[in-house]
Amino acid sequence: MLPKLTFIHAADLHLDSQMEGLTAAYPAMKSRLQDSTFQSLKQLVQCAITNKVDFVLLAGDIFDSNRQSLKALVALREAFKELQKHSIDVYMQYGNHDFTGKKPMMKYTNNVHIFQSEKVDTFFYEKNGEPAAAIHGFSYTTRHIKSRKALEYQSKGDGIYQIGMLHGSLGTGSAADVYAPFSVDELKQASFDYWALGHIHKREVLSEQPPIVYSGNIQGRHRKESGEKGCYLVELEGQSCAMTFLPLQDIRFETVDVEVKEGTALYEVEQAVLDSCINWEDAFGEAVLHVIFHGPAHLLMRWSQEERLEELLEIINEQQQNLGSQLILAGFSVQATIDMKEELLLERNDFTAALYTTTYSENEMTHSLEELMGNRQFRKIKQSYSQEELQEMLEEAKQLLLQTLLEVE
Repeated sequence: MLPKLTFIHAADLHLDSQMEGLTAAYPAMKSRLQDSTFQSLKQLVQCAITNKVDFVLLAGDIFDSNRQSLKALVALREAFKELQKHSIDVYMQYGNHDFTGKKPMMKYTNNVHIFQSEKVDTFFYEKNGEPAAAIHGFSYTTRHIKSRKALEYQSKGDGIYQIGMLHGSLGTGSAADVYAPFSVDELKQASFDYWALGHIHKREVLSEQPPIVYSGNIQGRHRKESGEKGCYLVELEGQSCAMTFLPLQDIRFETVDVEVKEGTALYEVEQAVLDSCINWEDAFGEAVLHVIFHGPAHLLMRWSQEERLEELLEIINEQQQNLGSQLILAGFSVQATIDMKEELLLERNDFTAALYTTTYSENEMTHSLEELMGNRQFRKIKQSYSQEELQEMLEEAKQLLLQTLLEVE
């Protein structure tokens, strides 16, 4: 009979990641955020020890870059040492961020098993002196892998658990499939007991039988990576699998909404946000918030253009800091209501109406950003934009142009 196995599935630690969108954060919080991935790593280690797991799976992008800082290397080494004290093994693969084509810069303890190449390899885990699991995986040695690595996984060993580790994304059939693309059916064909996925920063269960699971990252890095972040505690026993999500984030990223009504004064908005901070802190604890202001376009656009909203957040941050609050308002955006019914606008036969009905595609936006993305200094801050981010920028640009035109008519 198969023994019970308990393990942690984590991925995308992105140690030493450069946090994004912190222009409104005061220096102490910036420093704290830069350290958050390391604090989340410590939380992961403690969860493994507390739950007395057999081993830990780290499914790629352990580091934020393939040029790891000494701080990140040492932090991981010390984490592994702590796990070794409790006889916990680690199985680790590198992803597209920390791809390595050369000898690692750090020597880790002998409880650590690293997939070294892009060829799917296997480690065997023993429990009570008997083989209990075959753990399969590979590492990126270049930034992109276009081949369907999922087809290379094969069971090894009889009467033991088969566990796959794969850092990649669901295939779309497009040229964008450069991160070991796979399909759920391809993974199911391997007849494994558990698939530990990495690369996508949002936790998601793609299949329950067998479990094919993204654990997400362990610490959010910007407002698009909101909510609880962490790992899965997995218990395999025979044909059954139980999964428990364990939050690990040191600081949460969240988006909050503030409604602004016609005729509202700026000082009234300040008080409304301050009052809301109490509820936000109760809900999220220590958190970095992105505020979305909703309301009349003529009001919000003017405040935004005059930098009144940015100043408002700075003032509230100072007040919150003096109160010992665990919140930081790190940025804002505006979702304004145009003071004209859409059907009336569409009836017009002028330039303003033509602009409103003009479609500017994501492909055109991507082309417009090519020069900016080609700048090496900018790529240190932002490597790419998601479709959601492109669409958001398109809507904001369209709204701003339309409001400006209506104001000068």
